[in-house]
Amino acid sequence: NIDIINYMDKQPVSYYQADHLSKSIARAVKKDKVTHVLGLARGGLVPATIISYKLKVPLLSYAVSTYEDTTKTNELKVVQDVNFSSLAKGSKLLVVDDICDSGDTIKFIKKQIKKVDGITAIYSTLFTKKKTKRLLNHYGVVVSGDTWIDFPWE
Repeated sequence: NIDIINYMDKQPVSYYQADHLSKSIARAVKKDKVTHVLGLARGGLVPATIISYKLKVPLLSYAVSTYEDTTKTNELKVVQDVNFSSLAKGSKLLVVDDICDSGDTIKFIKKQIKKVDGITAIYSTLFTKKKTKRLLNHYGVVVSGDTWIDFPWE
């Protein structure tokens, strides 16, 4: 018998690299005149905080998870949400996450934001898989489908 091992290329990312990519995204979206940065907890909060400071706009937090440790689950759990209706008409959000892997989280948050009249959003991640980059307006690095990014905050 031969056991099949799912090989995943694990790539460590330093705080310095995450900081650099976050600041690059902030520079790229400056012209978009976002009014708020929405960090997707947990992984998106560090880059969202950096970007929020660089853009000098308020930081919001939305907690949603599709992973149990490092295993993807079929269930998407909302742990903390944002009352988008309470934001001023014309608000433009920059949604930030650490990685767009399956795209499920970005697709979910897009649906939530689209439900609210007068609010628009653009979407960014530090890393994205090639198959999901089309879901984003901005991203730092495209990685292969068999790459696991090991963030320093994990």
